[in-house]
Amino acid sequence: MSKTKVQQDGEPAPRLPHEHDQSSDSQQTKDKGRPPEVGRKAHDDVERGVVDTDRGPEADRVYNDKLKR
Repeated sequence: MSKTKVQQDGEPAPRLPHEHDQSSDSQQTKDKGRPPEVGRKAHDDVERGVVDTDRGPEADRVYNDKLKR
């Protein structure tokens, strides 16, 4: 397992979100190989047929139709 290390001016620095997401240490499960709680909940929601309430597509449509010219 490798942990992304970031330096700025020779000093350790916090990782940026994409550096954390792409690092192999962020992909490891912490609960004895079980997926994280958020992943289990998402899976259960999909299995139960819960509808996605993401507003992204609607916001994109409004932006593209009304604001972007």
